[in-house]
Amino acid sequence: MIFGFFKKLIKYYVDKLIYWMRIKKFNLELDNEIKEYFKKLDKEEKLKIVEKGKFGEDGWSISIGDVKDGDT
Repeated sequence: MIFGFFKKLIKYYVDKLIYWMRIKKFNLELDNEIKEYFKKLDKEEKLKIVEKGKFGEDGWSISIGDVKDGDT
């Protein structure tokens, strides 16, 4: 009877340890993916905001990013 109790107690704590290790592994993988995403984002060209003229004037325009169209 007492061995059954210890067996269940040990199984309980082993299950908790395995669950904790899985959560830690998931968090590490997620952190690595986030770091890779930001490294990739930093390598890409930054957004450029170009404003031509003053707001409200004829011919005023604003472009964000890599816009090669002359009419925008």
